[in-house]
Amino acid sequence: MASSTKNVKLGVCKLYLDGDDLGLTQGGVEVQVSTETHKVEVDQFGKSSINELVMGRTLVVKAPLAETTLKNMIKTMPGSTLVTDGVAASSSVTIASNPSAASSVTIGGTAFAFQATKPTAIGQVKIGANLGESIANLVAAINLAVLRQDIGGIKAAAKPDGTGISLTVGDFGTAGNAVTIAASGAPITVPGATFTGGVAETRARVEVGSGVGVDLLTIAKPLRLHPVGKADTDFSDDFLVYQAATPGALTFAYKLDAERIFNVEFTGYPDPVTGKLFAAGDLLA
Repeated sequence: MASSTKNVKLGVCKLYLDGDDLGLTQGGVEVQVSTETHKVEVDQFGKSSINELVMGRTLVVKAPLAETTLKNMIKTMPGSTLVTDGVAASSSVTIASNPSAASSVTIGGTAFAFQATKPTAIGQVKIGANLGESIANLVAAINLAVLRQDIGGIKAAAKPDGTGISLTVGDFGTAGNAVTIAASGAPITVPGATFTGGVAETRARVEVGSGVGVDLLTIAKPLRLHPVGKADTDFSDDFLVYQAATPGALTFAYKLDAERIFNVEFTGYPDPVTGKLFAAGDLLA
């Protein structure tokens, strides 16, 4: 490929954790990937390495968050608890049997349709070998759409009893009650035409404990970096950490000329199932 000055890139990025925008930063976001190797040596070649093996990679993302909101604090301070009178709107999808290609669910105007082949676009869901696999594929498809901001503020999770998925709006308030949901196809049903139960928040606080014993991998979420110079629909230069978590840190300076900052340092962990650490570019490629 020919050299091009267009490949020299500058600029800041947007930062999304599990599909939620972490907001403004101060000082820039830094990504560091380091690789540890083992140099193979044998007596017959002295100190000359005859081979080199990769032993592992470490990924760290440093992000000084300038928007010191309670929402950002609860997301970046493991061991913390949110106390609020607000309630997030929610809904669910029940799937009685393994769906067919005629089955779909539409959330907030975005359709998620089952199909026999591998998905190549947002909204396509592969039919699994069994109901459990199909449910997992639907959850993954919805969460990918949220991660890419194709739909906003919806969290999807498989029901513990294996009968479908639960859906929750990311923010508290009555606005979530207007999110529409509909099902098509005999095996799929939804409880109503919209999400319900959202209550506006009037007061809230975050209580932070010592965090001793918190397992960071169990709370790790996808972390996506998107250059602000790219359109929100252009994912060609995105950087995704599949599983990222932070132990939490902040610096509060109550001064005229200093900002309060959450000095967040995310560590990337390999996905326990796929072993993937990070990806660069469009996830639908």
